[in-house]
Amino acid sequence: MTDRETLESIVNELYAARSVSDMDGVMSCAGPGFSFRIVGSGRLAPMAQRVCEPAAVNAAVKTLIEQWDMSKIRTTGLYVDGDTVFAHRAGVLRFNPTGKEIETEYIDRFTFKDGKIIDLTEFVDTLLVAETVGLVPA
Repeated sequence: MTDRETLESIVNELYAARSVSDMDGVMSCAGPGFSFRIVGSGRLAPMAQRVCEPAAVNAAVKTLIEQWDMSKIRTTGLYVDGDTVFAHRAGVLRFNPTGKEIETEYIDRFTFKDGKIIDLTEFVDTLLVAETVGLVPA
């Protein structure tokens, strides 16, 4: 099992890369077999479905980086349990295609193996996301 300080450092490294839209930096934190999912309705597809295949993961991360500016999101707490880290984050999120900014908070669950992230599951306000991207009326 990787020690707490190392796990927190890797999560903070990923968030630092994400805040400046650095896809290579984000992906450098991912281990073999990395998977990603946003918990929510299939109407938010493809993000609400777990992606595991490397090309699909790269496409999902690229889309998120291009569409969502997270430079004003901050980590308010990290909670470590074995090889799992939960991060509570809050701040202003910007949807780049429209320029709309929203105040939000969410939880990320990271699962680690051998010092690398093998799974990232995000728990977000899916109604707020659906309203922001125009899937449902605000």
